[in-house]
Amino acid sequence: MQKSIHIFAVCLLFISCNTVKISNSYPFTVTEAIYYSWFANETERGTRIKINLKDVSDGVIFDSLVFRTMKIPVITETKDDIVLVTAVLPGNESVMENRAVTDSGLNRLIYTWKGERSFYEIRKFTREDSKYLKRE
Repeated sequence: MQKSIHIFAVCLLFISCNTVKISNSYPFTVTEAIYYSWFANETERGTRIKINLKDVSDGVIFDSLVFRTMKIPVITETKDDIVLVTAVLPGNESVMENRAVTDSGLNRLIYTWKGERSFYEIRKFTREDSKYLKRE
């Protein structure tokens, strides 16, 4: 009887440990991830990717974004409590410098925080309609 109680207690411990979700806490919250195609003329075109973040901890530095197997440098902009991370992937014939490199990983936002480089996997991007960019 005593032995079966110990076995039951150990089994219960393992079951409860498996049900506890181990969460990876990120130093920010992604509120929106979108992309759209853009064009200025027949040869000047590309893709723009935007990620809106909130609750960004102090010291987080966003480095790059992997989008559809291309690693692209990002630009970070803060407006009120929202941090906007933007990346531009120019088309093949664009006069813009293409600083993207091939990457075989998942869609993800790469960042450094507290001296450690890490990433946040972005599972879903929302596609917006193409945009015509006119020069002023």
